[in-house]
Amino acid sequence: MKRTKEVYKGGYYLFESKAAANSNYIESLSEAKQLIKYARYYLRHYLLIHDYVITRHGWQMVISINSPNSKIDDSERVWIQISERIRLFLSSYVRCINRWRNRSGVLVASNYARYYFESMEEAEVHLKMVRNQQLRIYQKRKRYRGRKHHYRIGRKEALGSVFLCSKELDRTEEKGIRKVWGPIFIGLTILVGQKLIKSTLKLHTRAKSYQNHQNSS
Repeated sequence: MKRTKEVYKGGYYLFESKAAANSNYIESLSEAKQLIKYARYYLRHYLLIHDYVITRHGWQMVISINSPNSKIDDSERVWIQISERIRLFLSSYVRCINRWRNRSGVLVASNYARYYFESMEEAEVHLKMVRNQQLRIYQKRKRYRGRKHHYRIGRKEALGSVFLCSKELDRTEEKGIRKVWGPIFIGLTILVGQKLIKSTLKLHTRAKSYQNHQNSS
């Protein structure tokens, strides 16, 4: 995967957000549902979500910026508009959770990360980890991680929960996830995923070529 600042309309990306030091991103299923609620509200006209995982340390969402009801302004850089929607989504979530936990201060690390896949093989490996809740999204140093005893979701309750991951979908399960996320969620076939990855690589290659040309002019 390649980290990027820029994202483009029609692109296929991985977004990631981590908890701030000594904080848990979520501590209950109710908080996970609230996270989904705000994501759905603030992002629904800007992107589609295809896979996701939510943990006490943070979340990852695999998205495409091609919502059929898009409110993206083509006259402004896309990543600026998406970043503003993410900022609204996260700030609303943090204010809500701080009230619930009777706390104040920072809950979420300041920057969210954006990546794109460089091959379908790479995407398949990563998506398998997302769906099986095998990703480690946390502060590298253990002393900076949130306290585990505040986390109130049991292992059995968390495993395969549609509030925490997209998992391996069949039609019935996808209907269940769409009830949670609404029309912002849509599962992808392998073929569509391949096409999106190829088109995203072309978008970034074209943008890089244009930037190099501008710099050399």
